[in-house]
Amino acid sequence: MFLQKNVNKMSNLSEYIKRPGRLACCAILMLTGCQLSTSNSKEEVTQPELTERLVPNALEAAYSRALRLAEQGDPATLSLCDSLLANSGSAGGAEPYYYKGIYFETIKEPVKAIGWFDKTIQTDYNFYEAYIEKAALLLELKQFEPALKELELLRTLSPGYAPVHYWLGKWADRLGKKEKALEHFRLALSLDTSLTEARAALQRLEK
Repeated sequence: MFLQKNVNKMSNLSEYIKRPGRLACCAILMLTGCQLSTSNSKEEVTQPELTERLVPNALEAAYSRALRLAEQGDPATLSLCDSLLANSGSAGGAEPYYYKGIYFETIKEPVKAIGWFDKTIQTDYNFYEAYIEKAALLLELKQFEPALKELELLRTLSPGYAPVHYWLGKWADRLGKKEKALEHFRLALSLDTSLTEARAALQRLEK
């Protein structure tokens, strides 16, 4: 992966989570290996209350597990993502497609990875991480113009998003445009001082 990920967008899931019913709850719990307790409890809980309590945590766990498997290059990523999409439908968001992209990126199949990042963006054009991953892979493949196009599109969507300036700096650096690279690395660092990759790149070019 090209920058440390912190993907917990859970986009478009709020309506899905609110839906009552044991079936939806059980489907997600099955994905994460959780089980409903069958023991008698003094506290009586209705089905809607039970669903509202358990589904969000179980769903978040399933999405977190999918990302973890993807980063490990585990083929179980694909079936888990398919299950997430099947159980949550249109409310499932773009994350399962993104995780598939991460999986194929991890196992060094960049063309397939780019295809899934495209699907991610088609599903949610505000999924900034997918633009970054796609552009980074295009840079690896030395497809400089398509990479720049992707980064410029993301910059239009979110000019204050630090990683896009870091990768514009990487793009400029790869093409020997030192001053432009320095400009973008400095801007990335000014927007996010914790972006250690930008700091390291800046220090290297300023020597």
